Amino acid sequence: MELNQSLMQIKEFLDSERNGKLIRIEFSNEGGIDPTNDDSNIFFESSINDIETAIWILDQSPQLVFAISGKISNKFDDFATILLEFKDSKTVIISSNWVTPNHQRSCNIVSTNGKMSFDLTKVKTDIQNQSNDNAQKVAEAAFLSSQKGIPIYLDLK
Repeated sequence: MELNQSLMQIKEFLDSERNGKLIRIEFSNEGGIDPTNDDSNIFFESSINDIETAIWILDQSPQLVFAISGKISNKFDDFATILLEFKDSKTVIISSNWVTPNHQRSCNIVSTNGKMSFDLTKVKTDIQNQSNDNAQKVAEAAFLSSQKGIPIYLDLK
């Protein structure tokens, strides 16, 4: 598992509950990506990194996925917003786009007693564990949700 210090700090911060109960995690992964082929899909080539990270940080898979996506300058979706609901009403929001020119990746943690922000721009996330299979299923559900406009309920182990 290749993780950087910021991701370890996020996990430790949440596990310690120093700032109270988790309300929401917000991931933003913007710009700076030039998809190499017409089959590129933002859910599988960009958002999946944040899905994997969320599953790893919370040590569980989401129960519900809802996504909205669209096309601005390509034949394929080049922006998406994904809402993931986990047990105990923990919420993760993932916002990805290939539209803005500069690459920026961040994470905000909102809890009952405060908020923390992390710059993940230089982070390479490579989480090699069982969450990868579930992350792929979540990305597929997010893509399906964006196409059909409905939430997708999951029962992942």
